[in-house]
Amino acid sequence: MAAFWQLNKKLFSKIKPLLIEKEPRDINHQLISQLNQKKVPSWTQFKQLSKILNKKEKVHFGLTTLILILAIFFLGSNLYWQNSSPAPDFGGSYSEGLIGVPNLINPLLATSDVDRDLVRLIYSGLMKFDEQGNVVPDLAASYTIDAEQKVYTFELRDNLFWHDGTELLADDIIFTIEKIKNPEFKSPLRSSFNGVSVNRVNDKTVQFVLDQPFAPFLSILTVGILPAHLWYSIPDFGAQLAELNKKPIGSGPYKFKSLTKEASGNIKNYVLESYDAYHLGQAYIDQLTLKFYPDFEVAAAALQNKNIDGLIYLPKSYKDVIKNKDVVFKSLHSPQYTAVFFNPEKNDLLKNLDFRTALALDVDKNRILSEAINNDGQVIHSPILPESFGYDSEIEDIKFNPSAAEKILDELGWKKTEGSQFRQKDDKTLSLKLTTVDQPENVKAVSIIKELWENIGIQTELQIVAKNKMRSDVIETRDYEVLVYGEIININSGPYPFWHSSQTKNPGLNLSILSNKDIDKYLEDIRQSQNDEEKEKLFKAFQNKLLELHFAIFLYNPTYTYPVGKKLQGLDNLNFVNLPADRFSNINSWYIKTKRKLN
Repeated sequence: MAAFWQLNKKLFSKIKPLLIEKEPRDINHQLISQLNQKKVPSWTQFKQLSKILNKKEKVHFGLTTLILILAIFFLGSNLYWQNSSPAPDFGGSYSEGLIGVPNLINPLLATSDVDRDLVRLIYSGLMKFDEQGNVVPDLAASYTIDAEQKVYTFELRDNLFWHDGTELLADDIIFTIEKIKNPEFKSPLRSSFNGVSVNRVNDKTVQFVLDQPFAPFLSILTVGILPAHLWYSIPDFGAQLAELNKKPIGSGPYKFKSLTKEASGNIKNYVLESYDAYHLGQAYIDQLTLKFYPDFEVAAAALQNKNIDGLIYLPKSYKDVIKNKDVVFKSLHSPQYTAVFFNPEKNDLLKNLDFRTALALDVDKNRILSEAINNDGQVIHSPILPESFGYDSEIEDIKFNPSAAEKILDELGWKKTEGSQFRQKDDKTLSLKLTTVDQPENVKAVSIIKELWENIGIQTELQIVAKNKMRSDVIETRDYEVLVYGEIININSGPYPFWHSSQTKNPGLNLSILSNKDIDKYLEDIRQSQNDEEKEKLFKAFQNKLLELHFAIFLYNPTYTYPVGKKLQGLDNLNFVNLPADRFSNINSWYIKTKRKLN
């Protein structure tokens, strides 16, 4: 501005005599008065400049004016950038790889990670898990719990709609719970709703009544709700054959758009689009494409070759394979642990506490953590994980001590004889069968355990089972002697489903086929207690008894490695997953595109 004024001052000193000379015909006294007062020239005066400036002066004046305009522009831009920040904008697409193929995209029937992932994107529940693993309202606007912790009343949000535009009401909630409880529907969630009744108060209010208090009941209500107007005509016995299991209609952040099949008939990918009437706000990313792969080897190659932007999970052994600079690795806390479980029904040796103690003494947890998962996790001593309620850092398992293990085996009468690698008693060889799923870290873990146990004279046979057969052939039938397996626990349901003796048969989740009345009592009391101080004491007693009896050998809690595209933003608060599907807990806040907004 100063340069502009100095130039014009110089010009007007030259112009003034000319203006006076031409006054009678061209300029009036008001113009001269303005010049004498050094005012900025008016538009009328500016129009006269072309008549009185020479060529050089016109160039100088033009350059000065250009500088002024640019200065104003850059000053304005600087002020805008200083007082604004990038904000999420709608648009963009994202693709992610999953392992397996969709089968039942139904919140009441889903059992695989693939089905649960799609359910989480397409359906909504009364409650949901947030990014920190807390249970928060979803379809519910609010809820109340009576003093006895047995009556739960929920008010639904206003303006809830299914993807087809139909309004979502209390009747849909009641319909869903009744389907879960109906044995003909064959929902694996049925046992969770035993002793629970649900009633309609009005179109926007539902009430649950429990026979007994159950502290984690809210977490059970994260189950997705089915649209009654579409499912009412489908018979319960034929629910698994319904087309809606492949082309679902829900009320979640994304709705089904299309699917592509291979020549074999297997589904190749699903395309979902954001739902503009989603009750928690439309998702920013317009389109999600989920692609399905038979195993992690093929999926990791697809990620490396940029055929997908992200992957459901990356096993530790594949981490070094990914050199794609467009991918970043998020390390998430997960309530998952890998442990050694015992089944005395398949081998009588495991009924003996001293023998189980010897096995526990000869497992080097630190070596397994280092070699099996490259230290990408932490050694654990109980099923209650760090950062979980009831965790006690002072509770520890016995330390690695092969000499002490050998002494116990000697005392049990299992002796090493000259010329034989393995111990014998009564002409029988001391042997065990060790089973695990065919995944690199599991295979490495059992290989280390086999080496350690055979070093002290226990013949150990490995049984490696294909992932797609593990559940049906081994877990559900409990067909193993010693099992190395990873369990994903629901932190809100507590340890009851995994350690109570009533849960040792399918569909229970207790994989160590052992029982103890004290452990059962601790678990029952934990489930009903509403007093945190009392619960902490019960948790401690439960863990100490579990370790005392060596019901299992707890190995490690792995980190959940989630590879995602760098372009994906809005995941800063994502630190925890209970199930892999929980990575989508706040997907409507993810974004790719941005725009600037004033602060």
